[in-house]
Amino acid sequence: MKHIVLVLTLLVVGTLGYQMRYRVLNSLFGNSFIRSLAVRSFFNLPFVRDRLMKQVFR
Repeated sequence: MKHIVLVLTLLVVGTLGYQMRYRVLNSLFGNSFIRSLAVRSFFNLPFVRDRLMKQVFR
């Protein structure tokens, strides 16, 4: 019984998370510290940085 309740709970949370994914992302990136942290970590990835620099300096 506990297993069924756990699976149903995860299913409901996953469905709601999927439906509200853009609202959650907008609220997270509305915070300037979290937004700058995300951009910094994104640009620390070498393949992303190289690809963007090639497009910027064509």
